[in-house]
Amino acid sequence: MSNQEVGGANRCFPELALWRQSPLAGFDSACTGGRAFHFLHGNGFCGRTLEPLARALGSATDHYMFTDLPGHGVAADDVSLDASQARAYTSDGAGQPDWNAMADAVADSIARRATGPVTAIGHSMGGVVTLLAAARCPELFSEVVLLDPVLFSAEVLLYQRLMRKTGLWQRTGLVKSVSARRASWPDKQSLAQDLRRKSLYRTWSDEAFDAFVEYGTRDRDGHRTLACAPQWEASIFGSYPRGLWRAVREVDVPVGIIVASESYPFIRPAVKRAVRKNSNIRQFDYQGGHCFPMDAPEHAARVINGVIAELNAG
Repeated sequence: MSNQEVGGANRCFPELALWRQSPLAGFDSACTGGRAFHFLHGNGFCGRTLEPLARALGSATDHYMFTDLPGHGVAADDVSLDASQARAYTSDGAGQPDWNAMADAVADSIARRATGPVTAIGHSMGGVVTLLAAARCPELFSEVVLLDPVLFSAEVLLYQRLMRKTGLWQRTGLVKSVSARRASWPDKQSLAQDLRRKSLYRTWSDEAFDAFVEYGTRDRDGHRTLACAPQWEASIFGSYPRGLWRAVREVDVPVGIIVASESYPFIRPAVKRAVRKNSNIRQFDYQGGHCFPMDAPEHAARVINGVIAELNAG
């Protein structure tokens, strides 16, 4: 993917440099004094799948930070994908993914990389992790925009907790399906051809899909493989963020939550409840599916810039 222009937008974009800070990694542009944006991806993806969105969102003088969560993207190069060994970001002996540990790592990383408060944009799981980080370290954030975050209701959290405690989480349809997902192909071309036919990626823009192929997969033992192991992705789907609603009540920065019209049914009522719980949180609607930031990055960028303007207007 060229760092010069994308998708006909003819928008200059700064070069991105790889960084590593285990258990995280990612890509940043140089800090040039403009606005600072931090992007956090959803489960199974990687930060640079949001690069086309970023290109349409800001200008060449802005500071762009893309973070890959543990076991995802380029961060998968540094940490074991065996949940039993992933102590830095799991919270129990069975390898339950620890969303709060991830949030702490993300906040610490932003503090090291940014020179001031950032506009944080998180998609799906990345939205929830961003919210947890903002509740802990509000001084790092000027505003937060969450893109269809998987905000679990109290009922869903209870269900996830019980399923995890009993081990039944491994028998759910979603977890079984993700665990059995193909993870290796002979080469990058065959991987791209196969994934492009999948319903998950079929509607993605070419630029977002190409970014996933380039940075969300890697060469391993003579094959092209998913960077995020299906077993780790499935374990995240079978987990839950502890203290989520405490974070919702306590977050003390402007938060805009964009809810997709065609998404998980539990998200919208949970977001409505969050708005009632905290006056810093506002809800915005988007006509599209859960992966709208990758489906239509330029349109999503216009919506997000509108949300940022409304949050700043008070």
